[in-house]
Amino acid sequence: MNAVELFPDQASRKQLAANNLASFAALWSLDSGWYEAPNERRGGWSGVSRHVMSDGSAIFLKRQDNHLCRTWRHPIRGVPTFYREYRNILRLGRHQIATLEALYYGHRREAGHWQAILVTRALDSFSSLDEWNCTDVDSTPAQRQSLITAIAQACARLHHHRLQHSCLYGKHIFVPRATMMSGAYQEKDIRFIDLEKLRQGISRERVGAHDLDQLMRRTAGWGADERSVFQAAYRQQLDALKR
Repeated sequence: MNAVELFPDQASRKQLAANNLASFAALWSLDSGWYEAPNERRGGWSGVSRHVMSDGSAIFLKRQDNHLCRTWRHPIRGVPTFYREYRNILRLGRHQIATLEALYYGHRREAGHWQAILVTRALDSFSSLDEWNCTDVDSTPAQRQSLITAIAQACARLHHHRLQHSCLYGKHIFVPRATMMSGAYQEKDIRFIDLEKLRQGISRERVGAHDLDQLMRRTAGWGADERSVFQAAYRQQLDALKR
């Protein structure tokens, strides 16, 4: 079966082509080692590699074999989980919610298995919120408050569109490192990653309650005052978006 190959724009296709990586076969056979060891389940696997391009920029190359999720359109056969993640990356972009930059998605049927590839640009100047909380001890109180406010605003925009991340932990929220920042953080600086489980919910209240319960329970390093800052900024942003 010929591969289905999707590029979000011509610039992405051109950059990959300049590195001889604009095809499923080239990406699948690229020998770049594992950045994250493959995760094996249900007779399939999914792994992540990091590759440096000719211009010095880096990409993450995610490959999977028979790693499927069921959808209402494909309740029996399922679809590659990377296809759902690719579509969710584009969905957030349409709502002006910052996330990963997708460069390529492709899948094919090979020897009875569904194989899929997702390529995204590396967030090299960012760190996860969990890492930021542990390592950026030199950040000022004003910077820290602006970061919490920016995350709250980004979460509010996500939930305003009734989008539930479903796995909203500190390791899945990426922020610029404090050493890279010259001023306050803003909403546009926040990146949501790991969108395989993102879905449309019934109401803003339900998706917000689900995600924020996860975030508050699983985020270390925030005291009562910082959680209050988050809640106030979240409610203020939701009210502003409803107008």
